[in-house]
Amino acid sequence: MDGIAETVENVGLAQEIQKGLAKSLQKTPKFKDWQAEIDAKAAEIGGMSASAMYKIPLVSMLYAEWCRLQDIKDRNEATFTQNFDAFKAGKHYEIVPKYLVCADKTEAEEPTAKMFEEMRPLGKGAFGAVFLVFSKQTAQPFAVKKTTKAIAKKNKMIKDILIEREVLSKMRSPFCVNLHYSYQDDDIVYLVITLCAGGDLAFLLQKQYPETKKKEDRKFTPFADGVIKFYAASMACGLQAIHDAGYVYRDLKPQNVLLDGEGQVRISDMGLTANVSKGPIKQCSGTRGFWSPETIEKKPYTFEPDWWSLGVTMYCLFSDKLPFKGKGDEEKDAATVAAVIEYTHGEPDDLQAIISALCTKDQTKRLGTNGGLEEVKKHPYFSGFDWVQLINGDMEALVKPNVNDINAPSKSEIAAFTKPKDVDWTAEDQQAFKDWPYFDKDLWFKEAIGRAKNWKEIPTVAGEGGGGGGCCTIA
Repeated sequence: MDGIAETVENVGLAQEIQKGLAKSLQKTPKFKDWQAEIDAKAAEIGGMSASAMYKIPLVSMLYAEWCRLQDIKDRNEATFTQNFDAFKAGKHYEIVPKYLVCADKTEAEEPTAKMFEEMRPLGKGAFGAVFLVFSKQTAQPFAVKKTTKAIAKKNKMIKDILIEREVLSKMRSPFCVNLHYSYQDDDIVYLVITLCAGGDLAFLLQKQYPETKKKEDRKFTPFADGVIKFYAASMACGLQAIHDAGYVYRDLKPQNVLLDGEGQVRISDMGLTANVSKGPIKQCSGTRGFWSPETIEKKPYTFEPDWWSLGVTMYCLFSDKLPFKGKGDEEKDAATVAAVIEYTHGEPDDLQAIISALCTKDQTKRLGTNGGLEEVKKHPYFSGFDWVQLINGDMEALVKPNVNDINAPSKSEIAAFTKPKDVDWTAEDQQAFKDWPYFDKDLWFKEAIGRAKNWKEIPTVAGEGGGGGGCCTIA
């Protein structure tokens, strides 16, 4: 396979996602063949205590689904123990043994392209493209990021590709793009990641301008305060997840904040992250305008630049402007280092306060530096904000993107990603990718829950039954 564009078809994105994967293309797990193992697994977990059972990721995930139907807000081990008998009597518990066995079977096989059905392109970057795919096993949709090895080598970007794979494999968050699988062939490396069909915040910012041909009539309408607060809180949670894995992100900006079809936030593109688990670094990396003063001045830092960039991004979401301006790069950098922000777009006082707190030049006094997410949560800007609801995934986005608005690339636009003839991919080059294959078992459990919902093995609304069979489209 020399070109990424060989299998692209130009069809509607929203329609493909809604339609889901045709039943004829699905590969049904061999549950009947595994019945003896399923029975043994049922006996094994059936004798567990509530505390031991809750530590099984699939069980805690299914319990969270069960709690949503029961309108139980506290989804933790304590409430699981209280509701243990009721949970075990329902459909959610009934499917646990079969999907635990299925997970073991899936983990035993190295991921390959044959596990997925490719549908259409979603986006493109400097060295590859992103496609919509469906798992043949679970019929769940994903984005697969394809990068041509030789193009990456020619542009000296192999290190960036490897660091993205490394970071994604070490962290898991509902506020970041997650890595479900990775695999490769002779010419291309693949990352199967969270599908974010709602575009990015930069695209959403452009929707805040009226549709008019006259430039003087194109006046930006700021997002409502609640919208910015939702995005800021979600980005803060995503940054903390990256920090908890030992990395500084270094490239937070609207273009790198994706939205799923429901408008939920996912930080993406981990290629510029850096490992700071062993101590501060001094590299200048990221995007000018979002750099922090210490980044420009190449002073030591760990996580501090990310909180600065959060402040800059919040400023952008209200005005579609950068807070630190200049006619050229040197002036922009000087303005950033001076760290003086002029609020000239009608920013509310509380928004000004948190932006200024995040964009404080003194790293030791910058919001987030001394307590991370927990410190940010306590800022008056977030007074009354329901962090538990957000983290539990129960907070609805105030702005829901129209997936039909997203301009996915065409086959002709993707055609440029062909293997360059002037680059040799050597055995030494390939050695860097020897550990590339990856499978995330815990994330696969979420796939399994999606499959169980589609096949009506578990209820999706209160009072609904949970028989077998059923449809296999994406709800």
